[in-house]
Amino acid sequence: MTVPPKLLMAAGIAVAGLGLIGAGAGATFTAQVAGSTTVTTGDTGLSLNGRTGQHVNLDVDGNDVASHVAPLSRDLRLKNTGTLDLASTYVRLTAAGCDGGNGATLARSLRATVTDVTHSVQVYDGPLCSAADGLSTSGSSDAHSTDGRRLPDVLRAGESTMYQLVLQPIDAAGGLAPPAQGAHTVVRIVFTGYDS
Repeated sequence: MTVPPKLLMAAGIAVAGLGLIGAGAGATFTAQVAGSTTVTTGDTGLSLNGRTGQHVNLDVDGNDVASHVAPLSRDLRLKNTGTLDLASTYVRLTAAGCDGGNGATLARSLRATVTDVTHSVQVYDGPLCSAADGLSTSGSSDAHSTDGRRLPDVLRAGESTMYQLVLQPIDAAGGLAPPAQGAHTVVRIVFTGYDS
């Protein structure tokens, strides 16, 4: 029996079609989606009375003051100039002569008071040369205890806190002793801030 050519052609097309269907059934389909995010780091910065990168020195010269000197005061505006909140801020107070040498008689004759005026909190009140110990947090588990005393408030980005440093003779009634009147010392207050 002879098969007509049209029938052979139809059968061939049918077999080819079934082959294509089988090939499609085994196909692999993939889907993919992607996303991205931008990471921006902030920075920390402090200024004291509008100055950055420097310690604030309060120069006290006993040659220029009488034995019954009025309290010497300095207002200090500490500002967070960075973009991150400072979770912890520390203050340290030192003076030339507290460890002996030049200025020792004057430095040891002065009393210092550091006040957080913004929050009405006295940070330190005592002999100037005891401030290093009085403002210390040594013995604590605080990683930054060598930076002085931790201040209680968070300093938010762009915000300021006003402090006042006052120096006066320890003996308010007797004033400065004669050797202290011929001396010179530099008082340094240092603020350090951390974002954690």
